[in-house]
Amino acid sequence: MSIDHAHYDEKLAGVYDQMYPVTADTEQAVALIADLAPPGGRVLELGVGTGRIALPLAERGFEVHGIDGSEAMLAKLKEQDAKGAVSTVLGDFTERSTGLRFDVITVVMNTFFSAITQEQQLGCLRNAADQLAPGGRFILEAFDPAVYHTMEKQELSMQPLGENGVLLNTLTVDRSQQIMLGTHTILDGGPPETKRHLLRYAFPFELDLLAKLSGLRLVERWEDWTRQPYTFRSTRHVSVYEADTGESAGSTPCTG
Repeated sequence: MSIDHAHYDEKLAGVYDQMYPVTADTEQAVALIADLAPPGGRVLELGVGTGRIALPLAERGFEVHGIDGSEAMLAKLKEQDAKGAVSTVLGDFTERSTGLRFDVITVVMNTFFSAITQEQQLGCLRNAADQLAPGGRFILEAFDPAVYHTMEKQELSMQPLGENGVLLNTLTVDRSQQIMLGTHTILDGGPPETKRHLLRYAFPFELDLLAKLSGLRLVERWEDWTRQPYTFRSTRHVSVYEADTGESAGSTPCTG
């Protein structure tokens, strides 16, 4: 079973950049990824979307590649990438390999959790391990599930979409399966459209075990892209992995 990206159709792709605008956090993410890659190095983003991270990295002189399962999202990226600076592949990042090696591979904004089974998540990590160049880094950003894992009622939120639209979001959690069901309903004057998607969340210790089974090992974990320490109060994490060569006892955690 492949990842279902159907909810990112033309309608949602058209408002995605309003849902997730470029912020200081975006700039910090780009800066950290760039810091962990050699100058002019090769970078792969899994779930590249409309290029919020990939395009600024390409502007910094990196050779940037991206893979995404949504044709509509990749079409939006190409609209913003007139020079074709980002090479893209349409496909499921838990199964599809580029056949290349990368200095940095990254998956941000909880996109890793769109792999909704443990097997798919293992597939993603194994693909990452196989595509890392010697000394390369795999960077994963995700929320810490602790708060959501105890949710018992459906959560509703609202987000403005410019002056003429609004996005209604609902979230339901099934902690027995570590599954989150989200819906997005766009109200913009036309017929309301609702899209649903699933996420399979994993706690950091589970991610580390899955990574180990995939040939990766954790070398650093921060609370955010500014490298603040990860603690029991942290609501998300930026985790950095490298190929596990079996010499971890003598290895030095990366500091960027």
